[in-house]
Amino acid sequence: MEGIGHALDDDRSVNLASVFPGNGEMAARCRAFDWASTPLGRVSSWPQSLRTTVGIVLACRNPMFLWWGPELIQIYNDAYRPSFGRSGRHPIALGMPGRECWTEIWPIIGPQIEQVMTTGESTWHEDQLVPIERNGRLEDVWWTYSYSPVFDDDGRIGGTLVVCQETTQRVLAEGRLRAIYDGTFEYIGLLSLDGTLLEANRASLEFIGKSRDAVIGVPFWESPWFAFTSGAPQAVRAGIARAAAGEFVRYESPITRHNGEQRTFDISLHPIRNERGETVFIVAEGRDISERQRLLNALHVERARLAEVFRLAPSFLAVLRGPNHAFELVNEAYYSVIGRRDIVGKPVIEALPEVRQQGFVEILDRVLATGEPFVGREQRLILQRTPDAPPEERYVDFVYQPLTEADGTRSGIVAHGSDVTEQVLARRDIERLLIESEEARAEAESANRVKSEFLAIMSHELRTPLNAIGGYADLIEMGIRGPVTAEQRDDLHRIQMSQRHLLGLINEVLNYAKLETGTVEFDVTEVHMREVLAAAESLVAPQAKAKGLTLAVGDCPPNIVVHTDSEKLRQILVNLLSNAIKFTDKGGRIDMTCLADAKCVYVRVADTGIGIPADKLDAIFDPFVQVRPELTRRHDGTGLGLAISRDLARGMGGDLTVVSTLGRGSHFTLSLPLYAQ
Repeated sequence: MEGIGHALDDDRSVNLASVFPGNGEMAARCRAFDWASTPLGRVSSWPQSLRTTVGIVLACRNPMFLWWGPELIQIYNDAYRPSFGRSGRHPIALGMPGRECWTEIWPIIGPQIEQVMTTGESTWHEDQLVPIERNGRLEDVWWTYSYSPVFDDDGRIGGTLVVCQETTQRVLAEGRLRAIYDGTFEYIGLLSLDGTLLEANRASLEFIGKSRDAVIGVPFWESPWFAFTSGAPQAVRAGIARAAAGEFVRYESPITRHNGEQRTFDISLHPIRNERGETVFIVAEGRDISERQRLLNALHVERARLAEVFRLAPSFLAVLRGPNHAFELVNEAYYSVIGRRDIVGKPVIEALPEVRQQGFVEILDRVLATGEPFVGREQRLILQRTPDAPPEERYVDFVYQPLTEADGTRSGIVAHGSDVTEQVLARRDIERLLIESEEARAEAESANRVKSEFLAIMSHELRTPLNAIGGYADLIEMGIRGPVTAEQRDDLHRIQMSQRHLLGLINEVLNYAKLETGTVEFDVTEVHMREVLAAAESLVAPQAKAKGLTLAVGDCPPNIVVHTDSEKLRQILVNLLSNAIKFTDKGGRIDMTCLADAKCVYVRVADTGIGIPADKLDAIFDPFVQVRPELTRRHDGTGLGLAISRDLARGMGGDLTVVSTLGRGSHFTLSLPLYAQ
């Protein structure tokens, strides 16, 4: 990369390698960039929060983007760089104001960024269509991304952090899958391995006269397709179990519609496998064969009307006579399969010479000899439909039915069926698209794991220098390096407060990352609830007293014992009490009570604080969410405390719930399974 390698920043006191760490292209470009020419100014003037966030962005392997300051100056990492495509934006987008760089999409993303910068509330956008100019044209591009506020050293919103993932391929694949579903006249449904209906195409919904929402999530055998048919649900349920085990299942089923109409369906259950050969879904395909069945009955009952039946039949039909199987009657649907040929009166080998080695003649011989019908499903057939055309692959469902004379002799065979080539090819596309969708989902899950691992690693790496900062500040305050003036002591106190604040934030992020990656271990022992409540009270009592609050702990029976991790239980209680103190005004009251029933022990922390709006109750347990940012900004915290507490509670077999009234306070209830002595 020509021109990269020498920093333009003339403040020699700044270690640019620590601000812009790594060996990637964007780290090198950031070190060489003339930041003094941008509203951000020289790196030496940057706040620590900006330096830290930039280092995190550059080190992350997930695409990340940072807008900083009122002008939204841009900094992005190597993982984001391919998203520009061949648009000419890279590398000039580095250090450019966002509005100038993204003119074509600013009407979409501008209000989203403004919301984050104004309110401090994070946003989440899943499969958002954001067309961008790249590769020489305006492309439809879908993204899943989050906008999160980044606070500066003074606690104000300094910028917006973007974590994103392009989902264009998956969205287009799902769109193609939907088009295939809704473009066929067959009845198609997608089932989970337990038989739950996950998707249904337009034709199947029109058949039963129901909306998609009315049937999705219902067991297939309980769906309206079988609700009026005696015995069919049991057969369908058994068939699904066989398909889930990897077996292709096909059978005919009578179905009574909601209006009393009797129909007969040819139902097939296709196991869909992933690249490891494991069955992951079941495609249920139904064909209404009522008309075909009616025509077959008409052949036996009304032989005189055979010609008219042939003319009207939607399925292909042919009558073959004698031991050589000469064509006697053929309908138009039959010609649509084999092509227009002169075949009437000719034996099948002469009329269709290309089928000689495909096994059909042998099947005809066997049906005529034994009198047993033959049913072929999706039989592959190679036909040369015209003399100058190459051989063509077709798939047919067919039945060879013997014709029996009055004296019991078998004189011929009726061949009837349907050309199912389009359905077979469509199902293959469905299988391929399902596999692609599964692969895309696996990639997204992998990216999420990388993010969690990154948070855990960075939290560990940041704690070491922060502990060193705190330690050296303590040594200086003790006078190890000489006398300390009053002004210096005040500065040292500020350093120590900032160090403890930042260390607390990092510890919360580390704890959350451990929970998310499943690396938290629980040291389960017998725990007496009275002792844990007393320990939690002693830790927060000074805070409550300093704020002028009444903290009361109800009597807990000494025989209440739980089998859990005492440290993590105390962590949850301290967090709930600290939150109550934080959001309760002077003169308020906080009560902690404990009781038990036959199965669980319940600890309730109730306060008379500001309360939580009803529409925010579900969000308070989400990570990095602060319901009232203008209030929480004055206190330590990242919005992870309640998320961590609930995950810990669930990890110990319990739960954490809340009820609240705005302006009157909140009641948090921790439940844990009771340990019976």
